[in-house]
Amino acid sequence: MKHIRYQFLALLSVSALTFTSCDLIGSIDDMEPDHVVTDLNYITDAASAQTALNGVYASWRSTGVSYLRYGIASMAHTQAQAMVMGADEFAAENIETNNSNVETAYTAYYNVINAANTFLVHVNKNIPGLSEEKRTEMIAEARCQRALAYLTLLKCFGEYWKQDSQYGVCLFKDELVRDNQVRQRSSVAETYKLISEDLDYAIAHCEQHPADHYHMSSLFAKALKAKMYFAQDNYPEAARLSEEVINEAEAAGYELESDYANIFTEQFNSKEMLFAPYTANPNELMDASWFAFSPGSLLKKVADDLVPDDETGGDIVVPDPGEGGDVVVPDPGEGGDVVIPGGDGSEGGDVVLPGGGDDGGIVIPGGDGGDFPFPPGEDDAASYDPLYTWAYTGKGMIGIAKYSKLTPEFMFEDSYYFMRLAEVYYIAAEAEARQGQYAKARTLLATVIERAGYTEDDVNAIADSDLLGEILKHKLCDMSNENLEEWFDLCRYNRQGGFESWTEDEKAELPSFRRHLLPIPKASIGANNLLVQNPEYVNQ
Repeated sequence: MKHIRYQFLALLSVSALTFTSCDLIGSIDDMEPDHVVTDLNYITDAASAQTALNGVYASWRSTGVSYLRYGIASMAHTQAQAMVMGADEFAAENIETNNSNVETAYTAYYNVINAANTFLVHVNKNIPGLSEEKRTEMIAEARCQRALAYLTLLKCFGEYWKQDSQYGVCLFKDELVRDNQVRQRSSVAETYKLISEDLDYAIAHCEQHPADHYHMSSLFAKALKAKMYFAQDNYPEAARLSEEVINEAEAAGYELESDYANIFTEQFNSKEMLFAPYTANPNELMDASWFAFSPGSLLKKVADDLVPDDETGGDIVVPDPGEGGDVVVPDPGEGGDVVIPGGDGSEGGDVVLPGGGDDGGIVIPGGDGGDFPFPPGEDDAASYDPLYTWAYTGKGMIGIAKYSKLTPEFMFEDSYYFMRLAEVYYIAAEAEARQGQYAKARTLLATVIERAGYTEDDVNAIADSDLLGEILKHKLCDMSNENLEEWFDLCRYNRQGGFESWTEDEKAELPSFRRHLLPIPKASIGANNLLVQNPEYVNQ
């Protein structure tokens, strides 16, 4: 396997110079320091072209990229106790325009774009030893990264769901930006146009069968375009492209992990990962470890209700007859006891109800029409594989077990999961359900949640009217705290519908949705007099 070794060129600085003869060394004004990257030596051959492209990939490992995830998850109520600057404002859905988390993220994503643009400008020159085929492939990788950065910026800072909105983002295309350049925001339609063009090029020219999952690939570009259509609420195109990705995945070297935990132990080597940056000690690290964090109230509530397992505090439920009457369990025959598998959970014992003798049945007093809970046992048939609970029952410092590298040996070696194949299944399932294609939606959902212990019968038992709500519950439990997507999912359901089947207790844990976007950083507006603030924050 090829490993990226990102190389960074540093400018040498000289703190003091002692000259004995100006005649010998010439004028100080004419001196040039060694090892400075200029337009002339940035890319000189095929090897330096690869080094420059590696630098674009390296830009994804910045703190600005990773820390935004903490804030967004806090705002979505899928994470609690986010101990990073400004996270309390996210949790309160009252983000200030000078929030440091927002500012560093805004800068970090534009740094990725600037790195990609710098590469694109220079790689189009005459480069000894670089074939046209390889040049085209490298351009496709850079453009795919630029598309990912612009799509993230648009969804965080622009009115991405409004095709006719003027509130897109500032666009820089194939140009060098070394100093601050004032520029007005492009429209949402113009922003999507550039993203779409970049992704079409990447789909056509990126490597089809990558040897690793920390480089751009044709399949990832297609999955990203499906996500773009999803952001536009274009469900037919989102479904079409997602299903193409699913059908092509295995041949391209991707598939769902049967062991959920393997996704996060393997990280960028996981066969399910569509893109995750390469990380390694000691120099290629990403500050992405979730230490001292824990699952948020929404995530815990959804998981408790979705997974009837003692690990989440859920119960095995015996349905009530519906009118608050008694539940009658047939007597085993000779006055024996009725045994319900399960028990106290810790020992895996059974619940034993005394036998009914001659009355022909065991009577459980009826209640208010609700269900009758019984504590589950470890091996009970109604308990599920610990797919979901495993991810949010970390030990020690790590409350979210998806990020397990917070150790002296692997400090900050966790990567960032920009997109997994599982997400493509959820996109396709929801897109089909929103078009009334419930059979297709069930098939897609059943495939991705099978590893959680859910059967096809479980999925078929979901009413059409409940399907959208159940898809989101599974997606939240499967994919929260990874790539900002839970916030966009919640906003879409709030905008397009889908919460109708949720219980009132579940709805009570939803965010208020008083705002849908992040503010353009105050510092950026101060440096660019053409940049206008999002309407949600104008008076702030």
